[in-house]
Amino acid sequence: MKLLVAVTNKTDAPVVASALSMSGFHSTVTDSYGGFLKKENAVILSAVDDTKVNAALKIISAHTSETIEKIPSDALLGSFKLPSQIKIGRAVAFVLDVEQFVKL
Repeated sequence: MKLLVAVTNKTDAPVVASALSMSGFHSTVTDSYGGFLKKENAVILSAVDDTKVNAALKIISAHTSETIEKIPSDALLGSFKLPSQIKIGRAVAFVLDVEQFVKL
């Protein structure tokens, strides 16, 4: 059993959760905030059988989108000036081993 933790754009999360559910994966979605641009995101948690991890990751990839975000003109990364816009990826996923899974 694996725990799949996917950080997605907040607007993509309901679509991803619905697609996961339609494919038999149960998930929980929570809001998150932070990262490089200090934007609102969502975290999707799902317990997935070892043999179905790739299927779940494909669903997440298929239902998330890249976006272009404008960077404030005064934003710096250390002493480096940042570009005026940046491409934000689809999602970041972590796959963790689960020692025990119990439904109560």
